[in-house]
Amino acid sequence: MRMLLKGTVIALALAGTALATTGASSADGFTISTSNHGRGHTTTGISIDFGNVAFAYRDGYWDNDHRWHKWRNAREHREYRDRHGDNYRGGNHRRYRGQGWRRD
Repeated sequence: MRMLLKGTVIALALAGTALATTGASSADGFTISTSNHGRGHTTTGISIDFGNVAFAYRDGYWDNDHRWHKWRNAREHREYRDRHGDNYRGGNHRRYRGQGWRRD
């Protein structure tokens, strides 16, 4: 019964994430972690991080508040590039005028 409840919570979280991110360009991370903490019972945590990407590059991205961020890891970079290729440039941001900040 507990596994069914956990599975339902995770499925609902995934469905909500898909609806919330439709049509938006964001660098998002989704983490599901399960831990026993040595107490004989298991806890499950869900963490969703919605970023606000204005322009993305191989070495990181500018957010809409004109702040620079490096990718947290290669997986985050790869997933953003694959999902939002129309908002991604394959070079490092310093190769471009204004360090990649564009005024479209």
